[in-house]
Amino acid sequence: MKAISIKNLVKRLSGLGLESLGNLYSKNNIPKTEQIGNLCKALLDLKGEASSIALAEEILSAYSHFNGDEKIEFLQFLEHGLAADPNTVQSAINKFQEHPSQDSIQTIHKASESPRLELFRALNMATLGTQSLIAMREDILDTLRDNPGFSAVDNDLLYLFRAWFNRGFLDIRRIDWETPAVVLEKLIEYESVHEIKGWPDLRRRLQEDRRCFGFFHPVMPYEPLIFVEVALTNEISSNVLELLEEEVNSSSVSSYNTAIFYSINNCLEGLRGVSFGNLLIKQVVEQLEREISSIKTYSTLSPIPKFAAWLKSDAQDLELQFLDKNKKEQIRGLLIKPTTDKMQDPELKDTLLSLCAYYLLKVKSRDKPACPVARFHLGNGATLGKINWLADESKNGMTQSVGMMVNYIYDKNTLAHNHERYEQNNSVVCSAEVKHLLQS
Repeated sequence: MKAISIKNLVKRLSGLGLESLGNLYSKNNIPKTEQIGNLCKALLDLKGEASSIALAEEILSAYSHFNGDEKIEFLQFLEHGLAADPNTVQSAINKFQEHPSQDSIQTIHKASESPRLELFRALNMATLGTQSLIAMREDILDTLRDNPGFSAVDNDLLYLFRAWFNRGFLDIRRIDWETPAVVLEKLIEYESVHEIKGWPDLRRRLQEDRRCFGFFHPVMPYEPLIFVEVALTNEISSNVLELLEEEVNSSSVSSYNTAIFYSINNCLEGLRGVSFGNLLIKQVVEQLEREISSIKTYSTLSPIPKFAAWLKSDAQDLELQFLDKNKKEQIRGLLIKPTTDKMQDPELKDTLLSLCAYYLLKVKSRDKPACPVARFHLGNGATLGKINWLADESKNGMTQSVGMMVNYIYDKNTLAHNHERYEQNNSVVCSAEVKHLLQS
């Protein structure tokens, strides 16, 4: 598409508003990705709102129909064609060094901001623009390993998403059986911790002795960003299958004293890196406190998703050196095909519980716990309360964590103190029971 064509296009759009541009692609021999790149540049030059929206919708529509190779080409255009200009940045830095001032600082800031950011803001104005950009970031994340240069494009989108999806824009809602079916279907689709086995199972999870809460954004009112499932009980649960299969408690809500957070699900991969979970848990605790004053204990029943993988890798070569040969072979055999009948040996139980405590407390990634679930809850200020043996005997639970699960305790009296210790020196606060496992 030649420059004159872009000018004519802009003129047509200014007069016609939401005109379809689909026929343009068949009228010349220029590759579609190059045409869309030209349209992106044209969008950055447009000032009229109607014409900008029309062009943004055309760009996003075209991208959604690209095949894999065409998407890569377009993302390469975003990486190289709409990057910040190093010469402009250097010039701004030179001016600051010559005449330091707030104005020259702002000049550096403006120069270092890539045109991609302005393009993404313009694309966001399209109908379903936010959803389209989230889907685009999913594509970026899928291809990032083979295209590390896309990290610059990814960082720009993540920067915007963190602003657009901050707590001030989010609605917290209780999800129950009266919630629109389109949202309930999303729960079944997005549940990744403990599979929802159809509508009867979902209905059980939404009854009076259960709660489900989610964050929603105004532009996506039927799309949960994250949701948490809670069971109301009278004790800290140690087995998730028993919890899930428990019959409906006919007692009044005021009879419960414990809330168990047993499943937390981030729903949209394109929003990876945007923090929702810590805010959601704190909001839910506050909401439950207002609704049910009898609840005094807040605990999770959490998976240890990478424990078995750790046992198969570093643990066998490094951390398991203190184990005798027979015990190592027993653990290796268990990991090949983990089943409950292999785990009846009391000595094996003691060994694996100790190894799990070691993994949660001592194994680090960048000075933080290697377990991502532990990082999340400990970062919120929770206490590592108990490691539960054979707490999840499902295929997934056995494969990921040899059936073990963890209770992280949310005690309002210690949350702030625990959080500060964790942030300042990576201290993990745990119960005496877990400490004892580590020493055994």
